[in-house]
Amino acid sequence: MRRRIAPWAAWAIVGVTLALHVFSTTLVALGWHVETPADADLNAGAAGFVVAFIAFPLVGATIVTRRPGNAVGWLFLLIGLNLAVSDVAVSYADYAVYANPGALPAPNWVGWLGGWADPLFFMSVALVLALFPDGRALSQRWRPVLWLTLTAGMLAVSWNALKPGPIFEDTMPIENPAGIAWLEANLGFVDQVVFLSFGAGILLCGSSAVVRYRRSRGDDRDRMKWLAIAAVLLVVGFVAGVVLAAVGLQQLGQSLIGLGFAMVPVAVGVGVLRYRLYDIDRVISRTLTFAVVTFALGVVYVALVLFGQLVFSSLAGGGGGPVIAISTLVVAALFLPMRKRIQRIVDRRFNRRRYDSQRTLEAFGARLRQQVELETLAGDLRRAVDETMQPAHVSLWLRGAPR
Repeated sequence: MRRRIAPWAAWAIVGVTLALHVFSTTLVALGWHVETPADADLNAGAAGFVVAFIAFPLVGATIVTRRPGNAVGWLFLLIGLNLAVSDVAVSYADYAVYANPGALPAPNWVGWLGGWADPLFFMSVALVLALFPDGRALSQRWRPVLWLTLTAGMLAVSWNALKPGPIFEDTMPIENPAGIAWLEANLGFVDQVVFLSFGAGILLCGSSAVVRYRRSRGDDRDRMKWLAIAAVLLVVGFVAGVVLAAVGLQQLGQSLIGLGFAMVPVAVGVGVLRYRLYDIDRVISRTLTFAVVTFALGVVYVALVLFGQLVFSSLAGGGGGPVIAISTLVVAALFLPMRKRIQRIVDRRFNRRRYDSQRTLEAFGARLRQQVELETLAGDLRRAVDETMQPAHVSLWLRGAPR
């Protein structure tokens, strides 16, 4: 009975999450004509984060439908619902306090809901690291880490909910209606203790994932690789966002960070559900290649722009447009040769089977152009197939000469 209820409950949470995001978007549209503090987060760069907000609950519901006993799916649903509540809280308070004062009741209390949601998000992500991929702790010895993270996270949530002052300094400078000044005046040290414990729990959860990866073999190793690729995609998104922000494309950079964030639930979902699990080596190879190429070309682009502007400004007193155009052309010309060279280096280290297979086929192609004896070619073909495909049996059928 519980297995039947779990999918319905999961998709009901998805429906509530999407409805909250629609309500939040409606409030933003209604107050679009008025400049408010929350407008700082409303730009094209938020598109990537919208994808992430939707990806978490959808992947979580899919996992619960297929693996209702796996805690990772329920944690993803909690993350999605938490992000939706925070989104609605900020939009509601921003509209009711600044865009249309008095239009909605209790804006301070609704905004308060978004003020303590951040620790809940980080706690859920840390628990995903410790429980991936089967929803259980690595061993009995690691269970205290889960309790430490859970306890410290809930204490951090409680502290955020009760500390006095603005809910968010920039996007929601509204006084916390539940703030207790006595706590900060007399128990301010608790803040440091709680968040140090919370940080320790998150680091230990990450360490649990590393230990699990080192101990894993076979399918479990492939599943852990998907968690590793999720982390790589997130780092790539942040690096690309920083590089683009440095050259004035801040919104595009924010969008890439959000998309990198959205890849985390997708990669984790593949690892949990084992869907196309064995493509992970190819995914890692391609991801590392484009990560290295993106970083290298970004550094080259920034260096060319800065150096070119320095030279042109000293010689001609300007020239920013031509410098950017020339730098773009140079980077475009470098992309293909750099990608091919880096791809071979990455394949040699992380996708050795493909690298060896490619070398075998290249060697066979070279012999094929030089060899004309049929028996020798047939033997070379069998060896090439055996080395690249590794079949259980190889048979070669040759059409006989016409009579």
